[in-house]
Amino acid sequence: MSDPEDLRAEIDHTRDELADTVGALAAKTDVKARAGEKAHELQETARSKAAEVKESAKVHAMTAKTTAAEQAHQVAEQAHQVADRARAAGEQARTVATERAQQVAAQAKVATEQAKVKTEQARTVAAERAHTAQETVQQQRQERPWLLPTLGGAAGLLAAVLIWRRRRS
Repeated sequence: MSDPEDLRAEIDHTRDELADTVGALAAKTDVKARAGEKAHELQETARSKAAEVKESAKVHAMTAKTTAAEQAHQVAEQAHQVADRARAAGEQARTVATERAQQVAAQAKVATEQAKVKTEQARTVAAERAHTAQETVQQQRQERPWLLPTLGGAAGLLAAVLIWRRRRS
């Protein structure tokens, strides 16, 4: 494989790795949805608990009703506190995810720039090698003008011998 092909393969490989990394980070950064699901789950749990307390209050006497109301109030307060903590955690996670995404984007930009530089270097090297090869061929033609016709004649003779041997067998 020639150097330009190696560089192109390396560039494609680097791009694929970056795409995989960005995709994995995007999947991990959906903290808001996960925090929302947890908050919803906690709210459902709190609602369920409040309903149980309310049913218990209906069965018991007036004292039990007062106790149940106090407990329902406490549960609601706890649910609010948990929801507040979940919101704060979600905001913090979103901030961290945004910062990390910006870091990855900056790294991707640097890698892209490096790939551009390497591509340009590969083009330059390929152009120089093509020019050198062309000069070598021209020099050989000038130094040995008899070589090309001789090779052509030898190839023709070889083809004739091969055809003759094939017909004989």
